[in-house]
Amino acid sequence: MISFLIKHKKSILIITLAFFIGSIVYLGLDSYSRGAFNTTAATVGGTEISYRQLYKVSEDRARAIRNQGIDVDEDMTKFIQQQVLAALISEEVLNQAAHKIGLNVADYEIAYDIQSAPQFNDNGRFNRQAYAYALKHSLGMTTTEFEEQLRKTKLADRFRGVLYSHYKLTPEEIKYSYKVQNGNMKDFEKNKAAFSANLLDTKMETAQKAFFDQFNNQVNIKTYLK
Repeated sequence: MISFLIKHKKSILIITLAFFIGSIVYLGLDSYSRGAFNTTAATVGGTEISYRQLYKVSEDRARAIRNQGIDVDEDMTKFIQQQVLAALISEEVLNQAAHKIGLNVADYEIAYDIQSAPQFNDNGRFNRQAYAYALKHSLGMTTTEFEEQLRKTKLADRFRGVLYSHYKLTPEEIKYSYKVQNGNMKDFEKNKAAFSANLLDTKMETAQKAFFDQFNNQVNIKTYLK
């Protein structure tokens, strides 16, 4: 079991960090109202995000950066905390919105993701004991905490997919935007694929920011990170 943990420690850490960092949206912490509270890093409606949770994820992220040979000084630590808190807030917002429209993540989906992950397999078979041991000693998490985080991340991604599905590019929109940006239609067919991808990214960022602005008008979001 020890050899299993040592072999997969880095991969397990990367997976968990990806759950959080993948939720960062095109929105800074300055968009939220601020206050001061000893144990709470942020609130989204009636849900609290604790400093314990924030510091734990931030420390994991800092450790991963140090493992890449990068120095993590005080300024970098503050930056990491800001980014992680933005990710945690984003994830909570998307989860609350998903619940409101009846989205959910089934237990079998969580089980499948964990049991099929090579990081939790020993010689091709899922090892529950090694899985629990790895989480506890590598990440300081219980299986319940890990699975709840995985569920929240999957639910956030599911709602994000629903949100994005309402914003599609039409051929006319692509041509119009290309002409506005370039002043003509020269090399349109040659550049169409790359231009369309960039235009869609911009549209998605705008849509997501608009959603968060609307959500913040309906549900009070406060941050307490100094």
